[in-house]
Amino acid sequence: MSKSYFRRIEILSAIVFAGIIFMGFSSGARAWEPVLPKGVQGPVSWNQNGKDGRYFVAVVQGTITEPTTGVVKTDADCMPDSQGLNHCHNIIELKTGKVITIQNTHKMSEHRCLRPGEQVKLRPDGASSWAIVQTMSDS
Repeated sequence: MSKSYFRRIEILSAIVFAGIIFMGFSSGARAWEPVLPKGVQGPVSWNQNGKDGRYFVAVVQGTITEPTTGVVKTDADCMPDSQGLNHCHNIIELKTGKVITIQNTHKMSEHRCLRPGEQVKLRPDGASSWAIVQTMSDS
């Protein structure tokens, strides 16, 4: 076997390896964007989630079955992902005394996080695992 044969194998291997790495990174970046179930009306872009104090959020613990109000208790885990999106976790105490945990995907550099102590309006958004949170204060 000639040197040129091994050189071609080496180049081909490098191309395949680069393709695998590229596909891995691009699919990993998309994995952070929430997938909305049928019937849920989400934002046009996750970069714009939070515009005018309106957030489309995933309910990750607890349930919300009707419109209500609540108070934000925490804002945590707001480290941005590779696309610059933040996936903050907020605990919200509802006026009924129930507590829910939400994941708020938004771009902090464009639209602020929900603030502990802030009063918000909440309503279900087409599925028990999604809700709309509207701030009641100025941004």
